Amino acid sequence: MPRRFVAGGIGAVMALGFYMVLGALAPTPPRLIVASPMESSAMTLRAPSIPVIDPTPARLVIPAISVDAAIEARGLDSNRNLATPKDYRDVAWYKLGPRPGEPGNAVINGHVNWWTGDAVFTHLSRLRIGDEVRVVRADGRTVVFKVSSKRTVDANARIPSLFAPSPDTTLTLITCSGTWNPMTQSDTQRLLVSATVA
Repeated sequence: MPRRFVAGGIGAVMALGFYMVLGALAPTPPRLIVASPMESSAMTLRAPSIPVIDPTPARLVIPAISVDAAIEARGLDSNRNLATPKDYRDVAWYKLGPRPGEPGNAVINGHVNWWTGDAVFTHLSRLRIGDEVRVVRADGRTVVFKVSSKRTVDANARIPSLFAPSPDTTLTLITCSGTWNPMTQSDTQRLLVSATVA
């Protein structure tokens, strides 16, 4: 069954909120190029081609567990819980926090299974310390992380540090764990895999 984050749990932590102001990337200003007298008697302004810089995360690649998934930008759902991906094959990046590769802890979650069987993070628990986690940005650049720790917490645990501002560049992957509780329609635990930029 699809597994979601319940009110009072991780989503409740985010209700406290935090905001980060990100510095804009300033492109190189155009160069002033003067044509030779043989070419023209006028001064010509030429703007050099500036590559498009878009740090928005686009794909998550984890070779050790054969994950290559599209990244959905999500915030909070109507209950102010951490929004999960709409497609069980995708992952969801918490867009109210930092982008992967920026200072702070970027958060990405995914389903551990679905009505039809396996989902994107079915094998997340198999990751080992040192395994690579790659985030491919919309501009084609890749940010590489390495797994640094794993832990399991109660589904209702409050983890302020997960969303707090930090000078470190880290990534946390989250999925459901434990046993399915038919009363709450959710799993009893959450698996958190932390990674640091390589």
